[in-house]
Amino acid sequence: MLTSAPLRQRRILAFLEGREFLRSSELAGRLGVTPMTVWRDLVAMEERGVVRRSRGRVARADVRVVEPDYSSKADHAAAAKARIAAYVARHIIREGDSLAMDGGTTVGALAREGLPAGLTILTNSVHTASAFLGHPSRPAVSACGGLLREQSGTFIGREALAFFGRRRASSYLLSATGADAGAGVTDLTLEDNEVKQAMAASAKEVVLLADASKFGEVSLLQVLPWRRIHRIVTDASRSVLDKIARKHTHLVVHRV
Repeated sequence: MLTSAPLRQRRILAFLEGREFLRSSELAGRLGVTPMTVWRDLVAMEERGVVRRSRGRVARADVRVVEPDYSSKADHAAAAKARIAAYVARHIIREGDSLAMDGGTTVGALAREGLPAGLTILTNSVHTASAFLGHPSRPAVSACGGLLREQSGTFIGREALAFFGRRRASSYLLSATGADAGAGVTDLTLEDNEVKQAMAASAKEVVLLADASKFGEVSLLQVLPWRRIHRIVTDASRSVLDKIARKHTHLVVHRV
């Protein structure tokens, strides 16, 4: 019997791999849990845009599931990412800030910008940490440690979660593979997303850095709902952003 909801939900996605659909009743038997437990899992997964339910059946949603390597992501929309990073450096970051920064390539682009003095950078990313080596502003960089994922160059697991649980940041600069009006901010990997959520919990505010190509995309798992995001910095069109801002009036949108 699987008592962990995240583990059950990962197992459900594995069962659905290569299948058109499964019956909800079949999932209860496979997982060794009650139909009500499966129902709760599927409702949560549908809310995140991961699966679709219909007449006792469940199918995977049409989501992006292939994880590109870091260099491939860095080359995509590079000019837009540079503009976003430049804006954040000039208008969001302040002297003495403590910044939680994940392994996103838009976040990493900040290392090529002039930055205020006295910064502390907290990260789970080998790429982000190494990008700030020799930076003229001399930020203090702390990496969390843990189990290193080769594909993303990020640390995951208990050590990473404990690291951010013990620290407080001025802002969390968040990256993602999808940003959708309904599904919220989404990304590919459960373990990475757990660390992203710990980084968000450690910060006074969460700032999403996302180029226009990320909007309207739904990746595999929700990182955060829009109510947990405070600012968006993006080059997305006003019409796309208005769909989100109308529903979530607390959001401050910075369009570059």
